[in-house]
Amino acid sequence: MPDPLDRLRLPVVAVEPRPEFAAALRRRLEGDVASDDSVVVRPTATVRYFVDDLDLAVAFYRDELDFDVEMQPSPAFAMLYRGELRLLLSTPAGHVLPDGAVPEPGGWNRMSLRVADLARTVEDLRRRGVRFRNEIVSSVGVHQILLQDPAGNLVELFEPTDGYHERT
Repeated sequence: MPDPLDRLRLPVVAVEPRPEFAAALRRRLEGDVASDDSVVVRPTATVRYFVDDLDLAVAFYRDELDFDVEMQPSPAFAMLYRGELRLLLSTPAGHVLPDGAVPEPGGWNRMSLRVADLARTVEDLRRRGVRFRNEIVSSVGVHQILLQDPAGNLVELFEPTDGYHERT
């Protein structure tokens, strides 16, 4: 007699990472070797966003914000990279918390992406139909603007100005 749960099981999808990803992952795990033979470990920041339409969100981050799609093994999850930033995109399905709450896209949490020329970047993205929540504003050490991905999640684009400080 067949197992009645077989009908509920999802198929196993083999994932073969790109060679570039495998090499980058190996460097992250092993650390980079400096000129004095010491190991330098570069941390990877990870941001996770919930989205309504995974394909639309993946296309947005890939085409509009220059992320590399590392994997999209299911219709509910994708992993993308932009430099040392890892972006995990998930649909809310199956993510029910003990109190019954379900995560939803949007809100004020966001990632910040540094760009070389904010005005030109904004102009280019507007031409391509990207939605912005505000106009460019100046703050301490940066000019910045907020855009929305297709699910309503915020992304901050910023360009450093005099007074900008980043830890080395």
